Amino acid sequence: MRRTTSRFSRAGLAALLALVVSVLGLGGASPASAETPALAFAVDKAQATPGSAVTLTMAFTNTGTADVRFVWQSFQPTWETSSTSGLKYTWTTCTADPGVTCTPGKGASYSVPIAPGASRKVTMTYDIAADSSCGYPDVSFYSYIYYKFAGGLPAKEGTFFTPATRVICPTTPPAGARV
Repeated sequence: MRRTTSRFSRAGLAALLALVVSVLGLGGASPASAETPALAFAVDKAQATPGSAVTLTMAFTNTGTADVRFVWQSFQPTWETSSTSGLKYTWTTCTADPGVTCTPGKGASYSVPIAPGASRKVTMTYDIAADSSCGYPDVSFYSYIYYKFAGGLPAKEGTFFTPATRVICPTTPPAGARV
């Protein structure tokens, strides 16, 4: 026996499915409701030449509603940065807000508790070697962070990437040219 389905019942089924997806929130979050990232990065230069210094700033913010009671963070170069043999840089300094200890190129340790809305800032500087290669790839890093809240609230974690700094080749003006 052959069963026929009308166009209206197919449309009704599609509408019902769309309603269920939107009610249950399975369609994804809208950009307006996106959560503020807990870790933010900035670099002072998008481009640098061999022999120059680059300053990287990272800020951890408690975006939750309870005190942060535990923070674990790792910090390392991206695969492209670490696998390029001619790209050379050296971490030189690390300064931080009170309640934070840091090691150049290694990240930070945070004293807890960190109140909701409070931030801790770390600034690290690295020097690009005078004999470093230039061009692609860029110098960039990433950090994994895991943190727990007071009151049994769920822990959060994430991987965050720094803005990249392109090491550009210095240009030398031709002999006799005016600078």
